[in-house]
This record gives sequence, structure tokens and C-alpha cells, in this order.
Amino acid sequence: MTSSEVALVPVEEPLEVVEDRYEEQASGISQKPVCVFVGPVILGLVFFSIIGVLVRVHLNRLFTYAGAPVYGLIWVQVLGCFIMGISMRLKGVLLSYSPALNTGLTTGLCGSITTFSSWQLLLFQEFFNTSRSDHSHFRNFLGGMSVLTTTLGCSVAATRLGQMVGNELRIAFNYLLARSTPADMQVAKVETAMFSTEPSGHRDGWLAWDKWAKFDIALAAGGIAGTIATTIVVALAPRTRSVSIALLFGPLGTVLRWQLASLNTRPRQNYRYLPRFFVGLPLGTLIANVLGSAILSVVHILQTGVVVGPSVDSCYVLAAVSDGFCGCLTTISTFAAEITTLRSRPSMLYAGISIVVAQAFFILISGIYFKTATVDYHTC
Repeated sequence: MTSSEVALVPVEEPLEVVEDRYEEQASGISQKPVCVFVGPVILGLVFFSIIGVLVRVHLNRLFTYAGAPVYGLIWVQVLGCFIMGISMRLKGVLLSYSPALNTGLTTGLCGSITTFSSWQLLLFQEFFNTSRSDHSHFRNFLGGMSVLTTTLGCSVAATRLGQMVGNELRIAFNYLLARSTPADMQVAKVETAMFSTEPSGHRDGWLAWDKWAKFDIALAAGGIAGTIATTIVVALAPRTRSVSIALLFGPLGTVLRWQLASLNTRPRQNYRYLPRFFVGLPLGTLIANVLGSAILSVVHILQTGVVVGPSVDSCYVLAAVSDGFCGCLTTISTFAAEITTLRSRPSMLYAGISIVVAQAFFILISGIYFKTATVDYHTC
């Protein structure tokens, strides 16, 4: 009997037991993976961030039309969370090729496709009826709760669905790995190639070290080429600047969010200046989402043209800060993934704090302004 005739071989522990033992490690997405070279990670974030902003802006426009059954932003969140769910289950596979690839897909692509700040802006607009629709305050509450529950529910469901698909893809990867590996090395291969958290200096066959290095080179080249191409488009195609300038601002938010993610893994004693209920919560993601929402609330005011005189260029820059920087600094994909991995009580506490604090900034900044200002309509 050869290794190609069976998917599993007699070992001390079945392959399923090995996978289950490493399930929590394989599905964690809050930690910033260890990487030998930081350059490819940052350039990979730039590359995937540009793609994420393009997908988010155009997908939102595609599903935003008169008579649409749901708001277009929800499809953006669902897509990003679905890809995040798959990436969570394939974390070991991605790390075995390149830590920069894993970080780029999760933090870069998924984090840039989804946006927490735009969701909070839409939530604020529904709760406070900024469109001045002719209905009661109770209908305002119903509208806000509809946006809150549908986005949160669909995002978590999409993450779970992505995890299910990722499990099947991982089983397929295990099968291919088993067929190409000697029988007495299958479980060891799965442990090292599938669930390691640090890149090894040597890989055999199609997981060779030279392939690992080529992925880093490709991501670095993609980040540089994407930045140069976007700059050229901004300079030579003025009609596309509403999107192209956002592509330059987006990576700044993504890299800042990636740096803030290091707070998610700080030891308990670093929370000594915070209330006890903050211990164990993803503090980095919480800060990124709240900070981005606060900045967007200011941008929301500036788009009225009261502080900054309305002009084509100023509107382009404000749209770039909104769709690019704030959209990439904040994320629902990581937010939903953390909700699914935390225990029930910390999960509800984390979600509640994130939403309430973000809404508090919108109320204190945008809410007070639009209640007192004489000009409360957008000129951009």
C-alpha cells in the first residue's frame, strides 16, 4: 500500500486530531505574523490595499441604485468577511508560502474591502434621519437597527461561511500534501507546513524556500508598481481622481491599522491603565475602528463646504480621506472574525464598545454640528 492509495496513514495520532489541536492556532488572525523581512509585508499591504479600495468603491457603486432591496455597502462587507473566513482556515498554508502573503490577504485585502467607519456613518444617518425623511423618531430607530443588525449579522454569517469553505480547501491541501509526501512524514509535514507560525528557512518540493522568497519579491514588486501606476493615473486622468486619489490614501490607513494590531497581543500588564473589562479585547482593532470613525465624522462636516471652500480638488481629497484612509484604517472583516473567536461575553462587550464609542464620536462631532449649523447639506 502506497501513500497515494490512502489519505491517512497509521500514526500515533490521526491527522484529524493533529488538525484539531492546531485549529485555534490556525484560525487566529489578530497576531501580526513574524516575518524575516518587513519590507515585503508593507509593500504587500500596499498592493492588496489598492485592490481592496478598488473593489469596495466599485462594488458599492454597482449595488447602489434606485429601488435597490438593500444598501450597497452590505455586499462589500459580505465579500470581505467571506474572504477573511477562508483565509483564517488557510492561515497555515499561506504562512508556509510567505508571511507577507498571509498578512496581505487578511489585513491588506479583506481589511481594505470592508469598512467599519462607513458603516457607522450610515448607522448615524439612519438613527438621526439626516436625509430628513417624513417619518417619526421611532421609524428613525427602526432604520438604524436595520442597518446595525443586517450588517453585523451578514458579516458574521459570511465569516462563518468562509471558514466552512476554508476547511474544505484545507482538506484538499492535506490530500495533495499526503500524495506528494512519504507516508512516515505526512503528519510531521502537516504540522510544520500547515500550522507553523514562523517561516522555515528550508522547504521541500513545492514549498521550497526559493518559492517563499519569490512570493515576497512578487508582493514587493506589486506594491511598488501599484503605487507608481496610481500616481500616473492621478496625474494624467483627472476624471478618475475621485477614486485614484483614494488609492494613494488607502495604504496609509492599512499600514497604520497593521501597526495598531500589535496592541492585540500585548501582555495583560499593559492594560493596567484601562478598566478591567478591556483585558483580553482586541485593543488595536478597537482603536483603529474608533479613530477612523472619528476622522470620518470630521470629514462628513467638511464635505458641506463650510470650513473648506467647495472645489473639485478639495472634494477629491475629502473623498480620498473618506474612502481611502478611513475606509482602510477601519475594518469589519477583522472585527467580525474577532467576534467569532472571542468567548460569548467578551465578544458582546467588544462589539458593544466598538459601536457605542464610534456612534458617540459621530453624535458629538457631526450630530451637534448638523443640529446647530445653518448649512447642513453636502456640496461634495
